[in-house]
Amino acid sequence: MAKRCTRCGNFLMDDERFCTRCGENVSNVMPEASFNPQDNAFGRNDGYTSPTAPAPAPYTQNYNTYAQPAYRPAEEEMSLGKWVLTIIVTTFFGIISLIFLFVWGFGDGPTSRKNYCKAMLIVELISIGLAILMMFVFMGIFASSMSQILEEIRETYPEYSQSAANMLSVFFH
Repeated sequence: MAKRCTRCGNFLMDDERFCTRCGENVSNVMPEASFNPQDNAFGRNDGYTSPTAPAPAPYTQNYNTYAQPAYRPAEEEMSLGKWVLTIIVTTFFGIISLIFLFVWGFGDGPTSRKNYCKAMLIVELISIGLAILMMFVFMGIFASSMSQILEEIRETYPEYSQSAANMLSVFFH
C-alpha cells in the first residue's frame, strides 16, 4: 500500500511524514487501498469473485488541507555578532537607529530580529510619550513658580527690577 500527497498527488511510502516533492505534511494521510479484481466484495481473495458484487472503490478520501501549516524551510539563527551589530545600530545612532528599526522590523529577515525591532519601536514610542509628558509637567511647575522668581528679582536687583520683570513677564504672562 502507498499513500498520495493531498496537494500535488505524489506517490509516497507509508512511513513518510512529508511529501518529497512539495513538503506537504502527509502524516495523517491514510494509505490508498490497492484494487485487485480478484478480491471479492468483502475485500478478500478466496478464489471466488461474485459477478453481482460491486467492486470495491479505490480509496479517494480527501483530507482538509486548510488546517495544515504550509511548509517553510528552517529559518537561520542569528549569530552573536549579528545580535551585537543589531543592538549597536538600533541604539547609538539617533534617527538612523529609528530608520533601521522600521526597516528591520517590517522588512525581510530573521523573525527574531523583526520581533526585537518591533519591541524596540514600542519602547521608543513609550519613552517619547513620557518625555513629552514630563516636559509639560516641568513647564507647568516652572510657570507656576515664575511669579515668585519675578518678585525675588525685583527685591534683589531694584535698579534692574523693572526692565527684567518686563522682559520675563512678556514670555510668561
